[in-house]
Amino acid sequence: MADLKKIGDLLVLIGALIGLIQGILLLIPGNTFFIGGYVNLLGTYLDGLVIGILAILFSLIALVNSGFLKIKALDFGKKNKFIVILIIGILMVLFASDLGGILVILGAIFWLL
Repeated sequence: MADLKKIGDLLVLIGALIGLIQGILLLIPGNTFFIGGYVNLLGTYLDGLVIGILAILFSLIALVNSGFLKIKALDFGKKNKFIVILIIGILMVLFASDLGGILVILGAIFWLL
């Protein structure tokens, strides 16, 4: 049981860091990292700047609520951390970072087990 929680923590950390890096790269104008632009599930409706800001925000919320960062404004309390991280992972998949969001969702599920 403790091993699954550690694996879940690691997956949330890696997923949030991937989302943070993708968000920063999306904010850089003329970035050639994403060949042909970056398209996610709702990417056709949102600009790259908005997607980058959302990726950074959701990644920071995931890091704060998993206990890796301490930012009081982004903390959602002590109860139901699993639900908060799971919802943030779903929002990351929909709006921001696909791979990072999937890792955050898997980490939240491993956290529960």
